[in-house]
Amino acid sequence: MGLIDKILGKKPQDDAAKAAPYFDTFTDYSPQFTTYNGGIYELGLTRSAIDRFATACSKLKPEIQGNAIPRISRAVATSPNSMQTWPRFLYRLATILECDTTAYVVPEYAWDGSVCGIWPLKAEYAELVDYGGEPWVRFHFAAGGTAAIELSSVCVVSKFQYKSDIFGGGNVLDSTLNLMSLQDQAQESAIKNGQGLRFLGALTGQVREEEIEKKKQRFSRDNLSENNKSGILLYDQTFSRMEQIKPYSYAISDGEMNRITQSVYNYFGVNEKVLQNAYNEEEWNAFYEGKVEPFAIQLGDGLSHMLFTQQERRKNRISFSSNRLEYASSPSKRNMIRDMLDRGVFCIDDAREILQMPPLPNGEGRVRVIRGEYIDASMMQENVKDKDAPSRDTTKKDSDEHASGDADKLDE
Repeated sequence: MGLIDKILGKKPQDDAAKAAPYFDTFTDYSPQFTTYNGGIYELGLTRSAIDRFATACSKLKPEIQGNAIPRISRAVATSPNSMQTWPRFLYRLATILECDTTAYVVPEYAWDGSVCGIWPLKAEYAELVDYGGEPWVRFHFAAGGTAAIELSSVCVVSKFQYKSDIFGGGNVLDSTLNLMSLQDQAQESAIKNGQGLRFLGALTGQVREEEIEKKKQRFSRDNLSENNKSGILLYDQTFSRMEQIKPYSYAISDGEMNRITQSVYNYFGVNEKVLQNAYNEEEWNAFYEGKVEPFAIQLGDGLSHMLFTQQERRKNRISFSSNRLEYASSPSKRNMIRDMLDRGVFCIDDAREILQMPPLPNGEGRVRVIRGEYIDASMMQENVKDKDAPSRDTTKKDSDEHASGDADKLDE
């Protein structure tokens, strides 16, 4: 029993779905997806860019609203499945997305057919098929196995989506990757060549082949080994001349290399500061809003659509958030806490989390503190009415007493 059988279980309709024909979509483009085999994860710069994005995504915090499926609520609160934590799940999914431009999340089924978890899925090849009039996704894996599941039960996270209505468009970094690979090969060849031939010697007259080999070994032993302590190179009259070979290798210019680097940065939405963890508060916010947050939104909406029915989605949804103030400067954190804590926006534990401090025990930090001069406008209007009412009654009472006194005087 493999992992895919453990996740998807044994369904009687799987075999028939595996042989189903293509499902027609709006476009004429064949509804299928194939991964890129150009080694985008095999080069140092591209792997670093993918790792930075995946690491940032791994810190997203899953949150669930509603309790339509208690088992899913428990999974979101603890771990996505029986073998992964949320950071590992998110890192894996983000890495697949950047490498293949399409990643999948499928449900894990328990023995009774209920959903007990979710899994990130990497497929070498996927296609949309028609089974029973409904769209199904048929997966082909690198190990040779296949599996099929309803499209409604799959969360598809994609980028560069143009030709297909479902899948991503694939990576287009062939030329850049080839240049980077050739540059690495050129540097390796230059090092090897530089360690090989170092001197060029010309022999005079006719010398037998075995004598040539002996003279070459003797020259190397006497002059190029550690035995030569003087630093002086000597050779006999057999050699008419001796010249040192200067190793020369072609390397991409700094300007061209910078253009290649910037091409990778632009493609993956990162920069040098992000790769080196040297960003400031504004640079992190830009990276989060432009790169991480769209992934979080797409994943949250996709999981909500996969796990809940249309009726359940009215009150139930899954989302992912991040503590963006973690990378803020100390003055920014202090100002944020000062402005939001006494207005009831933050509780004490929220403020402690910003300062990377643990919550208070026994739930004491869930208390919200509001300064006395802040009051609900509706409550203030009610207080004004209550204060005005006695004032009007007192005035009326005083006027009645004055009127009664004046009447008494007239009677006298």
